[in-house]
Amino acid sequence: MSEHRKKILLAVFGLLMLAYAGDRLWSVVMEPIQTLRQRRQSLEREINNRTTELAQARKAAKALAAWERQSLPSDPQMARSVYQAWLLELVGRVGLGNPIVDSTQPSARNGYASITFSLQARGSLDKWIRLLYEFYRAGHLHQIRSLSITPIGKTDQLDMAVAIEALVLPGADRADRLSQETVDRLAFARLEDYQPILRRNLFSISPSKTADPTDQAFLTAINHVNGVPEAWFTLRGETNPDQAVVKLRVGQSFTVGQFTGKVAEIAEDDVVFQAGDERWLVGIGESLGQAFALPPEF
Repeated sequence: MSEHRKKILLAVFGLLMLAYAGDRLWSVVMEPIQTLRQRRQSLEREINNRTTELAQARKAAKALAAWERQSLPSDPQMARSVYQAWLLELVGRVGLGNPIVDSTQPSARNGYASITFSLQARGSLDKWIRLLYEFYRAGHLHQIRSLSITPIGKTDQLDMAVAIEALVLPGADRADRLSQETVDRLAFARLEDYQPILRRNLFSISPSKTADPTDQAFLTAINHVNGVPEAWFTLRGETNPDQAVVKLRVGQSFTVGQFTGKVAEIAEDDVVFQAGDERWLVGIGESLGQAFALPPEF
C-alpha cells in the first residue's frame, strides 16, 4: 500500500473517531442539560400552581374577612336575640303593622351556625318595598329564603310571610351586637329608583278605578318625518281620537299623570326621557309605566 493511501485511510479513521468522540461528548453534555431543563419546567409549573393556589387562598381569606364583618354576633344565642330585635325595629321604622317575628334555635353547620327567622306583617306595597330595600342594604350575613304575599280584600294592604336565614361565623369580631356596615348589592343605590314597582302594582284589585295614566301611554312607533325622528305614543285611555296619539321629537316635553319628562334621545326601537336628574328608557310596545330607570353612567 502506498504511503499516500495510508495517510488517507488514517485521516478517514481519525475523522470517524473524532465524530464518535464528539457524539459521546454531546450526549454526556446534553442529556444532563435536557434533564435540568425538564426539571426547571416542572418547577415552573409547580410554582405557577402554588402561585394560583396562593392567590385563591388570599381571595378566600379576603372574602372570609368580609363575611366575618357581616356575620351576626359570634355568640349564637345573642345573635338570635339582637337580630330578632333588629327585624322588629325595621318593621316599625318602615311603617308595617301587625308584626310577628319568630326564630329557630341556632343550627350548627360545618364551622358556622345558621338561624332561621320568620317575619309576618301587613302594609301597603310602598312600605314593603322600603323594607326590602333596607333589608338588602344592611350589612348582615342574611338572605330571604322564601316570601309569600296575600292581598287583603279591596284594599291596598298586603299580608306577607318572609322566611330569612342568617349566619353566625365564629370569627366575627362582635359577640353581642350586629354589624353597622351597609353593603352595595342592589342594582340601584336609591330607594326612589324602585318607585316604578308601585306603578306596576300587580296586586291592585280594581285597576280600572286606580290605573296610573302612565300605564295607558304606550310607545307604538318611531317614525322619521322629513328626516327627523318622532316617537309616537298612543294614549289608550283617551276618548278623543285627535288626542289619542302624541308625536314627540327630541327636546319636547311630555306629561302623563304624575310623569313629566323631556325626550332626550330617540333610537331605532326605544326612547330616553330626562325627568329631573333621572333618565328613563321605554321601548316600542311598552308603556311609560314600564319605563326602565337607567343607571347614572348611561
